[in-house]
Amino acid sequence: MGLTPLEGVPMGTRTGDIDASVITFLMRRENKTAEQVESVLNKQSGVLGVSGVSSDFRDLESAAASGNERARLALEVFYYKVAKYIGSYAAAMNGADVIAFTAGVGENSSTVRKNVAGYLGYLGAFLDDEKNKERGKEILISTPDSKVRIYVIPTNEELVIARDAKELLS
Repeated sequence: MGLTPLEGVPMGTRTGDIDASVITFLMRRENKTAEQVESVLNKQSGVLGVSGVSSDFRDLESAAASGNERARLALEVFYYKVAKYIGSYAAAMNGADVIAFTAGVGENSSTVRKNVAGYLGYLGAFLDDEKNKERGKEILISTPDSKVRIYVIPTNEELVIARDAKELLS
């Protein structure tokens, strides 16, 4: 069994899971319109809101390495939240066979993969540090004794779009 996409995981600028009452609370407390609150929640939150630096993980990792504590905190929160979602899906599915890191940060950040995988030992998912350094190709990055295989799967959105367009035109 594999894991499904992480719908609730916060992206670079989004809030992730929130109490629905926060919307009206922010409207009243900050005297903001619905459109302004929507902008805050969808474009100014997530790792950008915590770090105050960027929603680009390359910028966050650089800032954290330079001693920026808010950037470091944003990354730590992100790692924890991703691991929490993997854990909740694994619990709902009574385990997991494979965990795949893909797209943007999952495909390109060995640091993110290492830190998220650091939470997953209880599942029997263990990362091979040397294999984790690889970029730009589909690769198994878990250790041979890992009960759950960990992969990096590069995305190819252009290919998917081309195939969908071809099917529509056929």
